[in-house]
Amino acid sequence: MSINILFQYLFRYTDVKFILPELLFVSDVLDLLQPALILWYLDELFGDKIDKQKAWYFIPPAIALVSGIFYIASFETFLYDSFIGTPFHLMLLGSIVVWRGVIGFKIFKKFKSLQPKKNDSKKANDLHWPKVLGSFIGITFYIALLQLVYRTILFPLNGSAFVWDVIQLNYILFNSSIILITIYFALKFPKALSGNTLVVKMDKTDQTIMNSYMEKLNELIDVDQIHINTELNEKLLSERLGIPSYMLSRLLNDHIGKSFSEFFNEKRVDEAKKIIASDTDKKLTNFAIAVDCGFRSESVFYINFKKITGMTPRQFRIKLKEEGNGMSLMTG
Repeated sequence: MSINILFQYLFRYTDVKFILPELLFVSDVLDLLQPALILWYLDELFGDKIDKQKAWYFIPPAIALVSGIFYIASFETFLYDSFIGTPFHLMLLGSIVVWRGVIGFKIFKKFKSLQPKKNDSKKANDLHWPKVLGSFIGITFYIALLQLVYRTILFPLNGSAFVWDVIQLNYILFNSSIILITIYFALKFPKALSGNTLVVKMDKTDQTIMNSYMEKLNELIDVDQIHINTELNEKLLSERLGIPSYMLSRLLNDHIGKSFSEFFNEKRVDEAKKIIASDTDKKLTNFAIAVDCGFRSESVFYINFKKITGMTPRQFRIKLKEEGNGMSLMTG
């Protein structure tokens, strides 16, 4: 945020914008990166597992960075007017508005699942700091929207330079305010920035709810055999459980301690072991077993089977046969 404020100041109120116009787009890239980092931080704060699936948070700023570099490279001489007010600039402003809206909505959903009870003042206090960050995303979304409206509607009609300066000044002030608020929370509520996850404190009161979700999940696996559905994904599972996707994430990552793929791959491998044990005549191929236990391909089945059991399907068959022969000899 501090770097972004520095760029905003230098490239709006000094001659640096004419000396180094190639760096004008960097501020927009940072505007896309900032909400992604805040969401990532809140995930960590709420105890959500940070995994590779959440790398998509950083796709928009990465695309903007690469696009900006190629855009600048397409000019022999890149000037201030080569960027400001151009379709590429307006596209970046529009993407900032959309991206902040998406991140703001995801943060809102997080807060909705963590609403404290009326008499739970401790939980309410824990949520002050993340709510400040959520409000910050909302405010900067509004300012980014003003910037876009100004550039697309007022600017072509020779909009007021004073209005534009006011918008930019507010943008810088609001970005600066979050740094001051962070300092305030660090001094007044040191535990808010201690690195401890809030979800650990909250799950004690939510344990009964999580246990009921777990019972329903086990029923879907044991009775409905949902794990052998090759089309199963987190959206479908949350619908079958009747809970929002963010609650499913908490159930798997925090309550069970495994990701969606880890949990269901283990269940599918267990199913595969049963199939192999019952297929004494070796009529089924690995592909047939893979499909029957919920894997989409033979290769994915093979990799997960070996990872979880420490053996290939063929080695598992041999082991079962040896154990069966051993039992026969003992019986004889």
